[in-house]
Amino acid sequence: MSYVGNKSLARKLRARIRTKTPYISVSLFLLLVSLVAAQAQEDRKVLRTIREVNQLTNIEARNAYSVQIEGTVTYSDPEWGLLFVEDSSGAIYVNVHGMKTSYPAGSRVKIDAVTGPGDVDTVLVNPHIDVVGKGELPAAERRSLNELNSQKADSRFVQTRGVLRAGDQPWKRVCFRVFDGDVSALVVVPQLSNQEARRLVGATVRVRGVSGVHLDQKGKVLGALIFVNRLEDIEVEGGAARNENALAVIVNKSNPVNDLSLADFRRILLGERTTWRGTRRILLMLPTVGSPERQTALRLISMDESNYKQYWQDKASSENAAPTASANGFAVNVVADTEDAIAVVPLADVKGSVKLLRIDGALPGDSGYPIH
Repeated sequence: MSYVGNKSLARKLRARIRTKTPYISVSLFLLLVSLVAAQAQEDRKVLRTIREVNQLTNIEARNAYSVQIEGTVTYSDPEWGLLFVEDSSGAIYVNVHGMKTSYPAGSRVKIDAVTGPGDVDTVLVNPHIDVVGKGELPAAERRSLNELNSQKADSRFVQTRGVLRAGDQPWKRVCFRVFDGDVSALVVVPQLSNQEARRLVGATVRVRGVSGVHLDQKGKVLGALIFVNRLEDIEVEGGAARNENALAVIVNKSNPVNDLSLADFRRILLGERTTWRGTRRILLMLPTVGSPERQTALRLISMDESNYKQYWQDKASSENAAPTASANGFAVNVVADTEDAIAVVPLADVKGSVKLLRIDGALPGDSGYPIH
């Protein structure tokens, strides 16, 4: 074969390569585009159950997937931007900050929204909400306070039990703390505190509400927070609060003492026991003179106000000083800030910032508690 002939053949081969290669590349490109489009369509599908939403991670939730669900409102508080909804597959928080509409518990709603990352799990944001009817609240899941604190029922409508104490949050809400032993959770009812709420303090109760999370200003989880629709959803076991007028003995949270015998407590009231340990002197605070709470405390040592005043006047030459008489709220604050303080206050005034002492192994609200 001549050189000229070889050059001609080479030109033909190059021409064939130029015509065939683009055809193959375009075909592959179109195939890839169709695959990517199909995947994108799959990724952007509308989520129609809460379970599908809850299966997303917080990172995936940032993709703002479209959500169309129908469910039952379990809690609504537009002032705090809170809405919780359940369907047959799960429960979720809907961010309604900036919206003024309140949705009564039990309302059936349709929600068009998109997913977003929450403080704990995926949430729904930018919602459009339509009420489609009135239904019933779902059956409350029975959960222990331990389970609620481990976030095993986040956003779920739950029931738990424990002993109620007063809350110490500055919120314009009824605030309690419910205890089961040393485990506790905040309880919030979206109404102003009143006498009926105070009567519940000290009672063993069943609480129905939505399990949420209590966060500090930096977003750190502090524990469980139960959102309760109304005060009637806190049911006293046995039908009535026990020891409604019981007094509580409180100390600073750092105090290692958890239990006092009644005999030891009487010795503190009489100034016969003056230290906790070593040389750390006890600072005793009693209710104000003339108050029913003070009279109750003095009955423990079989004295009235006149006897008690004379008793301390007779001890004036000793190093002991008469117990300070303080308003109940002030006494609680002093104990919260003073390591060696102890005070007698109405149970309804006890807050989470102080520690409640057992007397002879019993707490206010327990049968056999001696101070009431």
